Amino acid sequence: MSETDISKHAPRDSNALTSRRVAAFAVKEVLENNNPLEQVLAGQDDYQSLEPRDRAFARLIAATTFRRMGQIDAALKPFVRQRPTKLVYAALQTATAQLLYLGTPPHAAVGETVAMLKSRGSSKGFANMANAVLRNIVKEGEKYAGAQPPKVNIPGWLRGEWERVYGRQAGRKMAVQLMKDPILDLSVKSDAAGWAEKLGGVQIGTETVRLSKIGDVTALAGFQSGEWWAQDVAASLPVQLLGDIKGKRVLDLCAAPGGKTLQLAAKGAIVTAVDKSETRLKRLEQNLARTGLKAEVICADALDWQPEQADFDIVLLDAPCSATGTFRRHPDVLYNKTPKDVANLVRLQDKLLPKAAEFVGPNGTLIYCTCSLQPVEGQPRVDKFLQNVPDFRLIPILKVPGLALPEGTFFKGGLRSLPYYLEDKGGMDGFFIAQLGRKE
Repeated sequence: MSETDISKHAPRDSNALTSRRVAAFAVKEVLENNNPLEQVLAGQDDYQSLEPRDRAFARLIAATTFRRMGQIDAALKPFVRQRPTKLVYAALQTATAQLLYLGTPPHAAVGETVAMLKSRGSSKGFANMANAVLRNIVKEGEKYAGAQPPKVNIPGWLRGEWERVYGRQAGRKMAVQLMKDPILDLSVKSDAAGWAEKLGGVQIGTETVRLSKIGDVTALAGFQSGEWWAQDVAASLPVQLLGDIKGKRVLDLCAAPGGKTLQLAAKGAIVTAVDKSETRLKRLEQNLARTGLKAEVICADALDWQPEQADFDIVLLDAPCSATGTFRRHPDVLYNKTPKDVANLVRLQDKLLPKAAEFVGPNGTLIYCTCSLQPVEGQPRVDKFLQNVPDFRLIPILKVPGLALPEGTFFKGGLRSLPYYLEDKGGMDGFFIAQLGRKE
């Protein structure tokens, strides 16, 4: 049996053991095949069979492993003389995450991990080695992990670029943000202050309610009645910058999963949402139904799609990108992307931006944004677009309603947020936003 088959053909084990196997397999898959963690988890039969609490535990183990990957590897290095199979090493990493950062009792983390390895023929021979390694982690792992600065948890190619562009201090602050448990932001239809009080959160800006931790969002007040949706405050800024858009025709390109579509509709815009992913659009349609908001939803590739009436007042392009700016909630993005991936995404962005411009009507507005920290996915794309499409101009972004952001946020007319902005309140996603206007 191959490692890839382990999840599908596993016999029934305890929930604790199954959760740990799911986490180890997920870490191994992300590192080996560059697949997003949520996608890997959702594709495991074992994960689907778990109770919600055990699913959350498996996800927490895997996410913590990615948050602390560099320090975990440093703790394991003195005790792993010969690298075992990828799945076995992932099991050691996830067990170390439990021991050093999740407060899991050693008998549980070590015992269940060893039992997990013993339960499979392909890993049975590594069980004794794992037992010895993890017992050493219990004794000395904290010393070796603690000797490493937080920045080792960010892969070198990303860390080097961020420090070069944003500075070493910014790099250190982002590394610290990575280690923190994520918060939950909700975009509300109205009355942010009232919903903050009802939900025990705080108001951030004009339209966001922030809760201290992510839990079962479906159990929160206002979910069933559709009063809000989950959306990081940074992701809500492109629409907030548009001001009063009631009655305006707005095209949301690459719209799924739909946070911005919901914002636009809640502000009274006439919205057309286009995305090529049928699966992701289903989530958008479900959220529209839950919130009672309306939008025309079209499944199509933005590069091929042509509407009957292509003179929208506003076109919003949240372009496919590396998503490195979302690492606070999705730490695996630091490990499921490569420089080649970024280069391919840049080429796609350079195709999508002029295509989006074709849909902008006279005196209309084009918003380009990415949830990426990679500089090449931000201002250079706008500069190239303006060189090639001279009938558009940059509309400088000078401030954000209700948010006091550092002066460096506004650079060359665009907006660049970094994950440690609002750090006293829990941070925010890394985002780039540019506002462009068709010349009269």
